[in-house]
Amino acid sequence: MTQPTNCISYFEEFPEKLRPYIHHIKDVQADGNCGFRAIAGLIGLGEDDWQQVRRDLLTELHSNVVHYVELFGSQERVDDLTSILSYFEPSPRFNQWMTMPDMGHLIASYYRVVLYHLSMQQCLTFLPLRSIPIATPDRRDICIGFVNGNHFVQVYLQPGHPVPPIASNWIRFHHPCANGWKKAYTTRIHQFRMLVNPNVVTTETIDIDGL
Repeated sequence: MTQPTNCISYFEEFPEKLRPYIHHIKDVQADGNCGFRAIAGLIGLGEDDWQQVRRDLLTELHSNVVHYVELFGSQERVDDLTSILSYFEPSPRFNQWMTMPDMGHLIASYYRVVLYHLSMQQCLTFLPLRSIPIATPDRRDICIGFVNGNHFVQVYLQPGHPVPPIASNWIRFHHPCANGWKKAYTTRIHQFRMLVNPNVVTTETIDIDGL
């Protein structure tokens, strides 16, 4: 994993038409735990609380394992995520880094946040899977960016920004009590689709070999 660079350069790592809506980008230490560090900062913990984020997401996964086997399609994928999240040492290997989009569901559901995931290749919105919707003005929205093909950063968006499409597995597998989460974003999702190049993937499945 590369060392952090000037965050100004990261603006070019996001779709061009989205850049005016990015208020600023905050870097985190590039030590293999950058995804967990970014989430820790975005939810109000310190960047160094990355181990707590790993524990929280592991709790979310294991507390709702039947649901996640259905959502991810296999026990094998749940086991893979368990292996990733169970690593609490510094400088993890590549196969122990945060993986998106699958961990987006864990993050949104455990912390009851609306999570935006942005990159040049893939942009998605994750909503809580099993929670009664919070009133729109009271919701906490956070955004994580994937840059340089190997690093996560915190992204802070302007109010009223376009919203990426909602993750398809949320649409397929959320509990009925969570239905109302998506209603507030219809117009802003349409705005996103009008702005962003169709080459940017807005579904959860992404063909790495084709990138």
